[in-house]
Amino acid sequence: MTLPDITKSRAVLIGTSKYMHMHELSAVENNLQALQELFQHKTLWGLPPENCTVISNPQSPAEMLDPVRDAVASATETLLIYFAGHGLLDSTGNELYLTLSTSDKDRLYTAVRYEHLKNELLDSQARHKVVILDCCHSGRALSIMSGEDDTGLVADSAATSGTYVMAAAMKNAKVTGMYSAFSGELIDLIQKGDRDKPEYLTVDMLFTHARDILREKGLPIPQRRDRDFGANLKIFYNIEYSKPPEPTEPHYGPINSPRPLRIFASRRELHDAGIHRPLQAGICGTAERGGAESIVVSGGYKDDRDYGDVIIYTGHGGRDSNSGKQIEDQSPKHFGNAALIKNIITGLPVRVVRGAAGNPEYSPDFGYSYDGLFKVTDYWTKRSVDGPLVLQYRLEKISDCVDWEKNSTATHVPDLNRWEIISAGVYVDMALSDKLKRLYNYSCQICDVVLEAPGELRLAYTVHIKGLGLPHNGPDAMDNMLCLCANHRDLFKYGAIVIDGDYQVVNQGDEEPLGVLTVRHEINREYIRYHREHHVNLYPRDR
Repeated sequence: MTLPDITKSRAVLIGTSKYMHMHELSAVENNLQALQELFQHKTLWGLPPENCTVISNPQSPAEMLDPVRDAVASATETLLIYFAGHGLLDSTGNELYLTLSTSDKDRLYTAVRYEHLKNELLDSQARHKVVILDCCHSGRALSIMSGEDDTGLVADSAATSGTYVMAAAMKNAKVTGMYSAFSGELIDLIQKGDRDKPEYLTVDMLFTHARDILREKGLPIPQRRDRDFGANLKIFYNIEYSKPPEPTEPHYGPINSPRPLRIFASRRELHDAGIHRPLQAGICGTAERGGAESIVVSGGYKDDRDYGDVIIYTGHGGRDSNSGKQIEDQSPKHFGNAALIKNIITGLPVRVVRGAAGNPEYSPDFGYSYDGLFKVTDYWTKRSVDGPLVLQYRLEKISDCVDWEKNSTATHVPDLNRWEIISAGVYVDMALSDKLKRLYNYSCQICDVVLEAPGELRLAYTVHIKGLGLPHNGPDAMDNMLCLCANHRDLFKYGAIVIDGDYQVVNQGDEEPLGVLTVRHEINREYIRYHREHHVNLYPRDR
C-alpha cells in the first residue's frame, strides 16, 4: 500500500488547552479537532476512529500516557504521537515536560517528563514512529544558556532511534489565527494540498512546508530530528495533486523565444518560461539524459563564488536543511552532480539563473535573473567552509566576442597564430605545448604510448597540472604541464588518476598504482600536490 496500513497504524492526539495555573490555549482544542478529522478523512489517510485516539485536557500522567501505551502495543506499521500545549523546560534546559490541566510551571512535578513518553516509544515495534511536539515555552521563562533555540535542544533530547521528531516553539503562546502557529501550517497543507508537490505528502514535506512559512513570517523556526528513519514516509494524499504530463525531452541551450525576459519574480515564473523547470532543486537535468540543462545560483552554499563571467558553483547535497551548514561529504553519484560532470564531457551549455541572495554585484535586487548560457569546463573537490568535502564546478559564460580589457591581463589582443584561447580571457602559449610534446617525442608520460594518424602524424596532448584561471590561477609554464595521450589527459584532468610526491601514478578507482611517471623536464611538485588535494578520492574501494 502507498500510505501506511490503517489497520496496523495508530495515532494518539494529545492536547491541553485548559489550565488551572497557566493561561489557556484555546487554539489547541482547534488543533485536535482539525487533525482528528484529517487523520480519519478517507481520501487523505482514513484511519478508523478506534485507531485514532484523542486525549483532550488530561489531568493525570496516566490519563495522558495510558492511551500511548495501548497504541504502542497495537501499532506495527506506523505510530504517530502528537502533543500540543504548554511545554516546560527544567532549570538546566535539558529536560522537556509536557503539561496537564493541573500543571504549574513553578512545580515541574505536576507535569509529565517527556522521558516517560520517550520510554514508552522505545518499546514500540512499529516500523515508523512520528512525534509532533507543538509545545509552548510559557513566555520563554527558561532560556537556553548556550543561546541555542529551545526547539533544537528539545528535539535532541526528544529523539529516539527510529523516530522522526518535529518540535515547534511559540513565543509566549501567542496565536494569530484559529490554530497554533506550527500546527496551523501543517493543517493548512493537509487540508488544501499543493499542486507543486507529488501525489503523497511525506512527513518531511509537512515539516519543511511549515518551517519555510514560519521563517517568512518571522516566527520561531521549528526543528526536526531523524534517527534511523526514512523522512520520506508517505502520510497523506495530496488533495491538489494532478497527474503530470509525460516527461518532455530535455532542452539545452537558449529558450525558444526571440526576446526572453530577464527578471522573474518566482521559481514558478522560471518554470513556466522553460528556463529552469524544478520549483525547488538548484540543478535541472540528469547525466543519463545528457547533462544539466540549467542551474540556479542563489547563495545557498557558502563556498560558491561568482565572478560574473566565471562562476565557481558548489554541487548538491550534504547540507542540514535547518541550519544550512554542510554536514556531510557530497557525492558525484548524486543526479545533479553527475549531470554537471556529464556537461564537461558533452560540452552542452547550461542556462544560468541568479537569485537575489547571491553576490549582489551580479545578482538581481529581487526574484531571479536569467543570465544566459555558460559552459562547464572543470570540477574538483575541496573542504567546505564547514569542513565536509564538496564538489565545485567552473562555469564560463559563452560569448561570441571577448571583452579583452575585462577578461585578460594582456594590453592588446593576443596573436592567435601563437596563443590559443581556452576560456574567457585565458590563453596558452602553443609554442610551449609544442616544445613539451617534442621533448617526449609525442609519447604519453604515463603509458609511453605514441598515437599515430595517417601520414605519420603523431598525436599528443598537454594538460596543465594546476588549472589556469579562477579559482586555481596556475601558470602557463612547462613546470605546470604534462604530455599525455588523450585517455590519460582526460583521466588526469578530472581526477580519476593522481600523482604522488614520488611521481607514482595512482588510479583512484581501485587505488592501485599504474607505474611511475616518465619525467624529462622539471615539474613543480607543489602543482602536483595541489592537483592531488583538489581531487580527493570520491570512489573508494569497498573494504
